Amino acid sequence: MNEIDLSMVVRLQLGQQSRRFVKARAKSNDINGSSSVHPHSLSIVYRRPSNGSAVVAAVGSAVKDSLAKAKMPVNPSTNAHVRMDAGEDSLDLIIPSKKDFDALVKTLEDLLSFYKEDEPYSNLDMAFLEFQLVDMGKSLGKDVTITCADWVNLCKRCNAPISKSEATSMYRNLCPEDGLDKSGVLTLMNMVKANSSKFYIDPRKELFQQLAVSKTEGIQQRIASSSAATSPSGAFVKGFGDSDANNFLRSSDNKSFAVSARSFLEFLREKQYETDITLGDVHDLFYQLNGQCLSKELEDTMSLVSGLRSAPEGVTWEREYITWEVFTKYLMLESNDVFDPEWAKPCLSALTEPLNNYWINTSHDTYLRRTKDSLQDSKFAEKTDLQSYTLALYRGARAIEIDVWDGCGGSTDPVVRYGESEFPDNTVNKNSAAMTSLKFVDVLRTVSYFLQSEPKSLPIILLIENHCSLPFQERMAKDIESVLGKQGLLYRPDPNLSPTSALPSPADLVGKVVIKSKRATFAALNDDFDDENRKAAPPSEGYDSEDDIENNVVAFTSSGSITSESKNNATYEQLFKTAKHDAIIASAAVKSIAIQCDDANRRAIQAQNHADALLRDVGLSYEELKKKREKGTDYVAEEGTEVVFDEKEEVVVKDAENKSVEIAAAFAECVEESRLLYSAANAEARSETELFEIARQDLEEQEMILAEAKEALEEVVNRNRRLTEASERALAEARSNREYADNAERRVAAVKALLDKSQNQAVTSETVAGTADAEAKISEERACDAEARAQKARAKAEKEKEKANEEIKKEDGLEAKLESAQKMQSELMDAINNAQERADLAVTMSEKLTDEIRDVKSGSFDDESKLSSITDQKGKQRKSYIKTMEKALADKLALEKKLREIETVADDLRRSLKLQAKVAASAQKQADQVMSVADQLEEHALEEREAANLRKTACAKAKQSVESSDAVLTSTEAQLAEAERAAKEAKEIAFDSRTKAEQLTIDAEGVEDTSALEEAVQNAQIDCDAFQSAYDFAKESKEEAVWRAAEARLAHEKNCINLASLERDAMAELLQQESAQQAEVLAVNACESAEALTDMANSLREKHEEAKAVAAEKTGALVIATRFKEKKRRVQPISPALSKLTLLHSTKHRSWKKSMQTPNWTMHSLPDHRIVKMAEEGKEEWIKMVEFNKNHFIRAYPPSSSLNYNPVLPWAMGCQFASMNFTRNKFLLVNDGRFRECGNQGYVLKPEYLCGDSLEDLDDALDCPRPKKVTISILNGFCLPKSMDSKPGMQKRTINPFVSVTLYDGSPASLLPPPSFTTGVVKGNGLNPIWKENEAATFTCLNPALGIVSFAVYDHDDISKKDLFIGGAAMPIRCMREGYRSVSLFDSNNSRSGAMKFASLLVKVKID
Repeated sequence: MNEIDLSMVVRLQLGQQSRRFVKARAKSNDINGSSSVHPHSLSIVYRRPSNGSAVVAAVGSAVKDSLAKAKMPVNPSTNAHVRMDAGEDSLDLIIPSKKDFDALVKTLEDLLSFYKEDEPYSNLDMAFLEFQLVDMGKSLGKDVTITCADWVNLCKRCNAPISKSEATSMYRNLCPEDGLDKSGVLTLMNMVKANSSKFYIDPRKELFQQLAVSKTEGIQQRIASSSAATSPSGAFVKGFGDSDANNFLRSSDNKSFAVSARSFLEFLREKQYETDITLGDVHDLFYQLNGQCLSKELEDTMSLVSGLRSAPEGVTWEREYITWEVFTKYLMLESNDVFDPEWAKPCLSALTEPLNNYWINTSHDTYLRRTKDSLQDSKFAEKTDLQSYTLALYRGARAIEIDVWDGCGGSTDPVVRYGESEFPDNTVNKNSAAMTSLKFVDVLRTVSYFLQSEPKSLPIILLIENHCSLPFQERMAKDIESVLGKQGLLYRPDPNLSPTSALPSPADLVGKVVIKSKRATFAALNDDFDDENRKAAPPSEGYDSEDDIENNVVAFTSSGSITSESKNNATYEQLFKTAKHDAIIASAAVKSIAIQCDDANRRAIQAQNHADALLRDVGLSYEELKKKREKGTDYVAEEGTEVVFDEKEEVVVKDAENKSVEIAAAFAECVEESRLLYSAANAEARSETELFEIARQDLEEQEMILAEAKEALEEVVNRNRRLTEASERALAEARSNREYADNAERRVAAVKALLDKSQNQAVTSETVAGTADAEAKISEERACDAEARAQKARAKAEKEKEKANEEIKKEDGLEAKLESAQKMQSELMDAINNAQERADLAVTMSEKLTDEIRDVKSGSFDDESKLSSITDQKGKQRKSYIKTMEKALADKLALEKKLREIETVADDLRRSLKLQAKVAASAQKQADQVMSVADQLEEHALEEREAANLRKTACAKAKQSVESSDAVLTSTEAQLAEAERAAKEAKEIAFDSRTKAEQLTIDAEGVEDTSALEEAVQNAQIDCDAFQSAYDFAKESKEEAVWRAAEARLAHEKNCINLASLERDAMAELLQQESAQQAEVLAVNACESAEALTDMANSLREKHEEAKAVAAEKTGALVIATRFKEKKRRVQPISPALSKLTLLHSTKHRSWKKSMQTPNWTMHSLPDHRIVKMAEEGKEEWIKMVEFNKNHFIRAYPPSSSLNYNPVLPWAMGCQFASMNFTRNKFLLVNDGRFRECGNQGYVLKPEYLCGDSLEDLDDALDCPRPKKVTISILNGFCLPKSMDSKPGMQKRTINPFVSVTLYDGSPASLLPPPSFTTGVVKGNGLNPIWKENEAATFTCLNPALGIVSFAVYDHDDISKKDLFIGGAAMPIRCMREGYRSVSLFDSNNSRSGAMKFASLLVKVKID
């Protein structure tokens, strides 16, 4: 059975939240069409192993016991495991019993809690290794072995800086044959780490060098027995010799070094800036880091350092010292994270202010599936996924967006989907059929399941964008009440809440759901949809059509509307048509007068040019000629002139005497006639154009009438079709219910037959039980008798056996005595021989001394005294040997006597032993015979007992059969009652459904007659065709009239040119004939004509300006009417039931003046580019937004469903909601960092200047008077995994990591690109990369209250030249700690599960 370690469990999800549950719920519909939901359901979400082979089948023995109690399979089938997004799977369980369900949940929660408490102080290296082994599909049993191939694979998975050949060689050097255990592999991994830092000194070692004590130092300062040798903090003080430091920094063996508590305390205070830490705190920390005991590693290290085998009295090494391994573990602990853990703790005292004083973690378009496909391919971009809501909530979002639309295909359920807003019928989207959707009620269930799992969650705000019609809104309110209201999860706004009252706080709304929609009694203006606001232009100053929605508007002007207190029956469409007609008429009038004005200007210019030419010929000015005429010197042209045309058809004036030249006045009549013809043609063209415009407008109106008639017909047809379909569905349901009722009746009959059979079986079982009971009693008596006889025989056999054993013991005693006597004989013989040898030696030595005395006496000595002395000495020696000989002979005689006595005793023992052996053999034979009889009797008794047991078992089974029959009988009776109840209920349902079907059939038969509507459509079509013909005729007439006007204009212009030529020729002729007076008359007439035409042109120009003003007024009125029409179209009915459940009311932003007058529950939604534009307008606009957000709400949202934006700017301007697409993006990392505060509960209190009433504080904060300098050095990386964006073929490649550090400032400077710093790339090492400490990121944060720093780790691919995201972390500057700190990395799903659980950075932070 495969198992998953607790480290792979991500969370528990109570309720049916997983995708498998959702699919099962969609398929399991009961008779009424509602899905069945089991109340005792849960999912164990765990990190999916990369090899996909491991399956969660058990999570500890306690879980198995709980599953067994719940009658659930301990090893569920694999189809219970459902793959989720974000690299997670789930094990989905349904527990029948509430008691067992509670026990299982409690057990799992306790296991996970214990694991999380103990995890930080466990062996992190071993935990990392075990995770990799499990991810490879290895078991974690005691007998687990890792082969060389496994080791090579492990190196690749861990991104170790080692080649395949080097890894193989390293393995073989340590283990020639395959079969390393986990400890051996951990040794190899440490060797790889040590080899990787040969060329770069690990910054941790340099830091450890400054703190640790060495072996040499320890020996020099060995603890003495006196108290003077022991310092209060431990045995040693910190310090290194040069040789020690060099050995430590370059050595992989660190067992000769340790850090004392006092040295570590100085480190915490001076380097980590933790000034409130005491020595006792350090002792407790050491005790925890050392595993609350003296480990073997620490004991060995301290023995080497101190030269002592154990700690002296009064000193506990596990509280006083830590080794290199423990020190590195401390640096990587989450408790040493750069993010201060105090800021991560939930704090209810900070959650007691009104809702508008908080930043709220918000998800944008939450219903969309967030996958790689949805980001890369537009056809997946609109796919919905209920699981997205679950993932967003568990990620920390507490405001989720729900775009609700009418259901399609006759469904009565509102749906959640992507769509474009359309009016007036915004419930029908042309692409809605091709879009996937979620049921609104399923989204509500997901929220309720989350609150069931997290009952202490801060309030969840449902940001509803309502596109539904009134019936579907009523259904929405009903669903909210049934899913959330009945469970006590819904916040119901106080109906007496005043517009200026403070809103409730998050602490007041724990475990509740808050609704954002529309607060209105019957209708509301729906003009604030995201897709439209994103494209719309900013609101203009001046008239606001929203002001007239409730007014009685009768007409429009360019500056606004005209209202009346009297009732006006004109609709907004009629008002719009009137304004449009007036605008068209005014525009046509402007065009007509403009044509006349252009014509008059042209004629005036031509006449003026002609007059100027004549004046030049005369040589006088017009004023001089007028003075002449005033003196009475007028002349007239001579009669008798003739006008003719030459070969080129040019006018030639001849004198009256020869050619009868006509004066120009004669041809002027021709010019005037052509002008009149041109004017008439032009007037006709204008008239035809006006008729064409009227015909076009009439055609458009008729087409609208036709469309409305068709729409009315289609509506009736659809209504009739729906009635027919509803009737057919009701009939089908009635037939199904009837069949169900018949089946229920048949089931009742079958249960009755089964009841009769059960009764008969119960009687038979009782008879059999009685017989079996009697036989069991008889068999029991026989068995007891046989057992009694067997016991007697066994007792006799035991006595005989004891007797035989006694005889055998006697025999054994005689044998022992005989052996003892024989042994004594042997010892006596040895002693006799020894005495003889001593006697012989003494005789030999005595004789030798006798000979020596004799030789001495026979020799010659001068000194008699000396001779006497030698002789006496040797004589004494000979006497000593003689005494020894005598004693040895005496001992020999005594021993020989004793030997003879022992031999006599031994002979007696032999005879007694032989006799006793015969007696013992006889007793043993008798015992064996009695034992055999006893065995036979016991075997017989056993057979009888087995027979009795069999009969007893048969009796028990018979009794059990009786009980079972009784239970079956009881169950059958209950089934019969239930079947009768169900049959009755089914019969009633069948009757009701039949009645309903009959009523619907009657309704369907009485469908509305469409003949009148069809006739209206036909008549409208006929009228439309007639208007089309009139339109075509008017268009043709207009084109002909325009052509004729153009021809007349050309003719008139040609005549004007000819007249001018004629007059010039006549003038020249007159001058030649010395008729200056006549020329002057012609010049005066031309000037007067030009003057008259100029006056007429000026008059027409004034009329044109007046017409333009009227047209501008009418056009402005049309613009106002259009805006009013758009607003009125968007006034949609609102369900009062839904409105009562709504707290936050959404409206469109128009001006800050009007916004500040709205109630405190008002919310504006602004696209990110609008917020940027407002910020760019300067400090004044910035302050206006902040002031609005102090008592109201603004929601910022991104440019699309896949892109994100920098949320720091909206936060800096006081916006509570910065909606983010929960897709992989650097800005989403910033969002995750912001809400790490307060336990990642989705609410963060805004700074005081964004909430308080003081404008001075706000103005001061925007000036950024107190910036901070932040310096960050990236030192190390640890256990960096491969990127989730890596393609399958790139997974075997060792990563090339680098780190990017970015500051997101909350000051007005945030409009500029954020400053960032990037480290160098470490080639081929993700296990323990090292960066240069002297390369530091230095930032100046102008607004530390809002600034956020993000750390992002990337993998640089040398082939594709792409940087793949591995993991990252972000945090507010105010939450950062200085010193040597770890940065716990999160994956793109803001999770530290799986391989990312062990990934981290070591950084050095300084904040000035």
